[in-house]
Amino acid sequence: MAKPGDYWGARKGGRRILRSIIGKLQTGLSVFKGVKQGYFVVVATEGWKPERFVIHLGYLNNPEFLKLLKQAEEEFGFSQEGTLAIPCRPDELHRIIGTRKL
Repeated sequence: MAKPGDYWGARKGGRRILRSIIGKLQTGLSVFKGVKQGYFVVVATEGWKPERFVIHLGYLNNPEFLKLLKQAEEEFGFSQEGTLAIPCRPDELHRIIGTRKL
């Protein structure tokens, strides 16, 4: 299973995206009641049924997860409020973050 700390080797371009994302998340984190500090909420929007995920901030260094965030920026923009929509299927996000669907 992947661990959030395994992805600390972010690229230069990824760092710019990462700073932008962290800034957006910090302004919106107070919206999520019941979400522990150091985590944020996304929804995988493709497929039969959208699925909500609580993601550790350490995954912001995962190259695959950063690619999904870039796609979200291109498709939805980062003017979203509340939960961040990610344009992928839930099973793909489960694979990236190393969890299994129950």
